[in-house]
Formats: sequence, structure tokens, C-alpha cells
Amino acid sequence: MSLYYLPPGYYPYYQNYRGIYPTPMAYYASIPTPLIYRQFPEVNPEMFMSSAKEMEVLMKNASRLLAVMASSRKFSLQLMNAAQDSKLKEVENMIHSTGITVQPKVSYTPDGLNLHFDSSKPNDDCCKLTLKLRWK
Repeated sequence: MSLYYLPPGYYPYYQNYRGIYPTPMAYYASIPTPLIYRQFPEVNPEMFMSSAKEMEVLMKNASRLLAVMASSRKFSLQLMNAAQDSKLKEVENMIHSTGITVQPKVSYTPDGLNLHFDSSKPNDDCCKLTLKLRWK
């Protein structure tokens, strides 16, 4: 199959109000090739399954943290005050004190708190979970 394969019904000329002109080559390259000509690698679910297992751990940790934030007014108030005062270490210590095993990267804005959970494997960029919690 050539790079400039034209499906039936496409003609190498186009017409506008000035007359009939040859179709530019860029037009041919932008026509998508039919799916039957594309070759995909064979499916291997191992990486997908391990990503799902890692994501399950991240979700459990995030769920535990959210449960503490939702149930304890005192904890939430202290966390918000520490974040608004830019006391990053105090915020991280409070989050760690909830009993989670995966420590998220914490960032905050005047509007809320951002928590970025990454997979625990150092060179494995398989899964990420970001929570954005607003307080304004």
C-alpha cells in the first residue's frame, strides 16, 4: 500500500469557484488509512493487571485519607490552617498520621489542596492518582 492510498470516491482534483485544480499532496497524506491495514502488537495483560493492583493500593490509601478528612472537623481545620500558612512539613506529617502507607506529594493553592499519589515502585510509572480538594 502506498503512502497516498485513496479510497474509492476520492479524486485527485478539487473544484472551487476559480476552476478545477490538482489536489495538494498534503491532502492525500491526511486521509486516514483503513483499520484493516494497521498492525497492532499482540495483547499482553500482565502490565495492565499489575497497574490495576498498584492502583488498588493507591485508591485504598486515598480512601482512608478522605475518610479521616470527611469525619474529623478538627483534623480538617488544622490541615487547612497549616496549608494556608505554608507549613508543608506539618501538612505532610498530618497526612502521614492518618495511617496511610503511600505518602502523596502535597501542593496547595488558596482554593484547596492537591494530593498526588504515585506508584510505590521507583522506576515504574504505571499509575498515578490525583485528588483535588477545594475549600473555597
